[in-house]
Amino acid sequence: MPEIVSLPKRRVAVRQANASTAELPAVFTKIFPSVLEALTAQGVTQEQMGHVIAVYHTMDADQMELSAGIEIAEGVEVQSPLALLTLPAGEAAKADHHGPYDTLYQTHMALMPYCAEQGRTPSAGPIERYITDPEAEPDSSKWHTEILLPLE
Repeated sequence: MPEIVSLPKRRVAVRQANASTAELPAVFTKIFPSVLEALTAQGVTQEQMGHVIAVYHTMDADQMELSAGIEIAEGVEVQSPLALLTLPAGEAAKADHHGPYDTLYQTHMALMPYCAEQGRTPSAGPIERYITDPEAEPDSSKWHTEILLPLE
């Protein structure tokens, strides 16, 4: 069930990508480990890292522009090849998705009508915050992903 939540400002160490829906799994398979490797090489500890996250700047089935990476604590400096993406504090529509990633679109689709029912308008593209680590939990039916849609 979607809900309106208040989000704190967040910092994310990211890499940029363009991908179609079909290319997305392969892109994420490369980006997320490369971000973790770069942060670790830069001396960032696990305690200074948060969840893996994808921020969609533009999104349609044919082509998406996105930033993907790992949330980081205040004070962590980001060095090349990574970029720092700061997500501002504010309200968002939030829906929790439980299950495999190939069904995420169903949860995404539920957010737009919910926003309209609430009289709210998105201010940016959606954000996927991956709560469950698939390497730690191989059963995809148990995966938890937060889908956030920032609001005006």
